[in-house]
Amino acid sequence: MLTKFSYKATAAAVLLLAAAAPAFADPLLTPDSQGVMMRARPDYDAKGLPLGGFRGFLTADLHGGYDDNVVRQDVGAASGSAFAAEKLGAVLQSQWSRHSLDIYGNVDATQYTTLPHESQTNFTVGGDGLYDISRGIDTTAGGSFAALHEARQSPEQPGNALDPTAYRQGDAHYALEYHPYSFAVQVGGSYQRKDYSATRISGGSLLSNTDRDEDIYGAFVKTAYEFSPGYAAFVRADYNDRSFDLLLDRNGFHRASHGYTVNGGLDLMLTDLLHGEVFAGYLIQNYKGTVLKPLQNVSGLDYGAALDWYATPLLTVHATAAHTVTDTILAGTSASNDQSVGLSADYEFAENIILQGNAGYRESNYSGGIRDDKYTDVGIGMKYLLNHYMSLNAAYAFENRKSSIVGANYDDNILTLGLTLRE
Repeated sequence: MLTKFSYKATAAAVLLLAAAAPAFADPLLTPDSQGVMMRARPDYDAKGLPLGGFRGFLTADLHGGYDDNVVRQDVGAASGSAFAAEKLGAVLQSQWSRHSLDIYGNVDATQYTTLPHESQTNFTVGGDGLYDISRGIDTTAGGSFAALHEARQSPEQPGNALDPTAYRQGDAHYALEYHPYSFAVQVGGSYQRKDYSATRISGGSLLSNTDRDEDIYGAFVKTAYEFSPGYAAFVRADYNDRSFDLLLDRNGFHRASHGYTVNGGLDLMLTDLLHGEVFAGYLIQNYKGTVLKPLQNVSGLDYGAALDWYATPLLTVHATAAHTVTDTILAGTSASNDQSVGLSADYEFAENIILQGNAGYRESNYSGGIRDDKYTDVGIGMKYLLNHYMSLNAAYAFENRKSSIVGANYDDNILTLGLTLRE
C-alpha cells in the first residue's frame, strides 16, 4: 500500500508533468532539437581534460539520506537506516573524426549507519568502440566487467540471508552493419558470464551458489528499410543459449535452456517531436529439465518500446516497455517472466535547474510456480547546476511490491541529498 508520503510524491510528479506540458506543437522546436538532458549548457557542462586524441571526464557523486526499509521486508519487519554513498567515475572519450572509442570505470559504495552488514562496494570497468571500415560498413564491439551485489528485493535472496549476495558479471558484444542508402542489415553476437559468491545465512554458515553460475550466448540478425524520411521498418531475430556450471541445481532441476525472439517494428522520427523505436513479435524459451522434474517453457507475445517526446524545448517525456525472461533457481519454476512499462520526464525549470519525475510498473510471473510479484515505483528529483564543476541533487523514490507469497510484500521510501563534482 502506498504511504501518505508516497501518495504526495506521486501527485507531485504528475502535477509536474501536467503543469509543464503545453500544446503538442511548439514553434521553438527545430529539427535540431534535443532532449533536456542532452542539450548543451556552455555555462554548466563539464569541460573535461584534453588528453591527446581523447578527452577525459571525472565525476564524484557524494550523497546521503535515509532508507526506511533497507532489507525490503514486509511492513512489520521493515528496517530503516541513514546512509552515506559515494560514486566515483571516469570516462575517456575519443575525439576522432571517423572512428570512436570510449573507456569507462566507476566505483559505487554505500554505508548504512544502523545496518552495517548491508553496506557494500561495487565497481564496473569497460569500453565500447566503433570502427568505420568503409562507406556504409562499420563494426562495433565492447565489453565490461563488474563486481556487484544482488538487490535485496530479489526473490533469489534466501529469507535468512545476513547480507546481499555478491557476484561478478562479464559482458561482451560485437556487431557488423552494412547500411547503403535506405537499406541496412546488421549481424552480431554477445556473451555474458555470471559467478555468484556464497551467501552468509543465519547461524553463520554459507549457502553455496555454484548452481547459479552461468554462461549466456546470444546472436542476432536485423534488417531495416527506410521507406520514408523519418520512418524505418525492421525485422530482428535473436537466439540465446543458457548453460549452468552444474548439471542440476540445489533442488535437482536441470536449468539449461535456449530460446529465440522474432520481432518486427519501426524506428521513427515524427518531425522533431517524437523519436524512438517500437516493436512486437514472438518469444519462446525452451527448458531442458528432466523426466522426473520437467520445467515449463516460456512463450508468448514479445514487445518493446523506447520513445522520446520533445514536447517543448523545456520538457522531454520518455516512455519504455519491455518483456524479458530472467533465469531463477526457485524450486519448480523455470524463469521469471517479466513485463514492464515506464514513464519519466525532464523539465528545465531554469537553465541550471532541472526537475525530474518517473513512474513504473513491472510484473514478474514465475513460470511453472505459484509466485507472482507486482512492483510499482515512483520518484521525483531536482538537479541544481552551480557551475562547470558542481551540482546539487535531491531525490525521493518509492517502491512497492505486492506478492502472491505471504510475507513478501514491502514498501520502501528513500530520501537522498547530494553533491556532484565533475571535471
